Amino acid sequence: MAEKGVVTELKNDIAVIKMTRTEACAKCRACISGMSEKEMIMEADNQCNAEVGDWVELELAENGFFFAVIIMYGIPLVAFLTGILLSYFIFIPKFMPLTNPDFPSFVIGIVCTGIAYLWIRSQESRWEAKKYRPIAARITTPDPDKM
Repeated sequence: MAEKGVVTELKNDIAVIKMTRTEACAKCRACISGMSEKEMIMEADNQCNAEVGDWVELELAENGFFFAVIIMYGIPLVAFLTGILLSYFIFIPKFMPLTNPDFPSFVIGIVCTGIAYLWIRSQESRWEAKKYRPIAARITTPDPDKM
């Protein structure tokens, strides 16, 4: 099901859209605005040439959601597991041979996860390509329960 919202502002080819968070959006927790508010403000590519006040359907470009999930969850998971495994089997036995490697490996895994999130954040401008930004696909009518 496509999400619907109202265009509140236009910035060149970008539409600023105000929409009501749905239950599926609340469970995703991919963004902070989805966790805290009933209404969200999003930017989307204005492919349907909507004007301020128009209701539009939002879609995510093909494979965009999958790649966004890989970036936000897959990369940190790989960093966490790599940090744990390398420190548990290589670094801790070599540099601290008399230490139980469980807790230090866990801490190093958490540090590697933090580094992965910082790296993702540093690459954000690169990943702001159109396939990760929602698309205002078509002009529609407002939902009666959201008016």
